[in-house]
Amino acid sequence: MTTENHILIIGAFDRFNYGDLLFPLVIEAQLATYGQSFDTRYFGIIKSDLSALGGKPTDDIRAFYRACRETTGHTSVIVAGGEAVAVTWSSLLLALSSKFKRTHRFHHRLNKVIDLNAFAKRRLHGETELPFVFTASDFAGVDRIIFNSLGGSEIDPATFDRFSGLRDKLRNVDYFAVRDVATQQHLANQGIQTHLYPDSAILMSNFYPTALLAERVSPQITEYVARNRHRYLFFQIKNNHAKTNEQLIARQLDAIARQTGLHLCLCPIGKALNHDDHLALQRIAPLLAQPNTLIDEVTIWDIMYLIANAGVYAGTSLHGAITAMSYAVPYVGIAVPKLHSYLTTWGVGGINRTVPLSEVHDGVSRALATDRMALQRSRDQQVEAAQTSFSYIQQLVFS
Repeated sequence: MTTENHILIIGAFDRFNYGDLLFPLVIEAQLATYGQSFDTRYFGIIKSDLSALGGKPTDDIRAFYRACRETTGHTSVIVAGGEAVAVTWSSLLLALSSKFKRTHRFHHRLNKVIDLNAFAKRRLHGETELPFVFTASDFAGVDRIIFNSLGGSEIDPATFDRFSGLRDKLRNVDYFAVRDVATQQHLANQGIQTHLYPDSAILMSNFYPTALLAERVSPQITEYVARNRHRYLFFQIKNNHAKTNEQLIARQLDAIARQTGLHLCLCPIGKALNHDDHLALQRIAPLLAQPNTLIDEVTIWDIMYLIANAGVYAGTSLHGAITAMSYAVPYVGIAVPKLHSYLTTWGVGGINRTVPLSEVHDGVSRALATDRMALQRSRDQQVEAAQTSFSYIQQLVFS
């Protein structure tokens, strides 16, 4: 009798952050290419349904633990990308609770009195020391644990002292793929061996070509792209990076528009707490002198389609840049460490580093001068490497 293959995919799919919502889509699509029978379930910390925006509905963490205890068939857990290695319960509660976020400035002092991670773990019904760090031995019904496309370029070595079991847990994951050299080196320094492959989201253009995306986007986006295809700058920025810098950003964007003739498309990628791109863009748009369009309500299909048809992408979002890479669109990363780590690992020469806000104009000039064949070759090489990573994953998840 054929064994049933159950795949439990867990990650931050319970809030609107573009990159996190991409992971389950791409993982399921790539696994489906192997012709094996399997079923998938999706889990976040809380129960959610962002399907209207292109995401996968999630069950909550308690349902995840129950699924991990079921002992039927061959069950694998895939931790689906992102900064999952050292994310704490308290950082997840920050992203999910506006009340808890308001206490953020006091956390350093509060941690001296109470264990905020333990407090958040209780609030979120956690059972493991860290939300996404576990091995198959932790659950009676789990056969394999896979870490896919994880990042950790800013892991503090002190984290491994604070959570004493972290090293051993990570050493005993069945397959551990990281997305950049800095993350791999940080983990190697702790005696944790990993495999270096591009972020699996690079595969999106294989499964969502622009012709398919055109059938899924909103009428507003269809009309905008039809008018401006390849003649606009897609710009995004996280709220915290824009604060107090709105005038500088507007000057940079106006200079780009004047020099290149590109229309300015301001579009949020992360609207979850602690991202709040839309708030930043709402403050910047009124300061612009050059023609611009502020887009607020978007699905992941809208974002993907807008970047795929842009003349150039610029932003702080890692997965905004990876989307540009997947569709061979020139890109400019704005100074965020994890984005810098990814670009230095996989970016095309000349645009393989982030730039400060004061150099976005120069960065766009370099990006537009980048050889289009080089962008396509980089895309093809990353896709091939990501497929290689999945060839190992499929050997583990299919019995």
